[in-house]
Amino acid sequence: MEKRFKKEELIKLIEDLKISKSEFWILSSGALVFRGLFPDAGDLDIAVTEKGLEELKQNFSLTKKANDWYIVNDNVECVVDIKEDWKIEEFEGYNLQSLEKYFDYLSSSTREKDKIRYDIVKKELERRGKI
Repeated sequence: MEKRFKKEELIKLIEDLKISKSEFWILSSGALVFRGLFPDAGDLDIAVTEKGLEELKQNFSLTKKANDWYIVNDNVECVVDIKEDWKIEEFEGYNLQSLEKYFDYLSSSTREKDKIRYDIVKKELERRGKI
């Protein structure tokens, strides 16, 4: 069975990256784990600014994938993005992908694991009065 990461383990992965908190935000299931909406994540996906990418390159030999994502290490991947307020929510000192942005992605995904997350995110957005 593949390794799954609980919140404390995701925090350790983040600390090991040695990247400024203001230069990245946590995406997908990792962001759900931080919010307590999902039990664990299979890896850590983050979006980084250009500066954040340079910080990662100081400590890791990044491998660029065909889809413009980078493999940082066995447990972390990143994509370069522009930091915009509507994409990010601050939560317990960490920047997380906004639920609305993630919901938009989940709405068009056909992956089985995303169908499960769709219902979780939809329920949370309804609870918040966002949909």
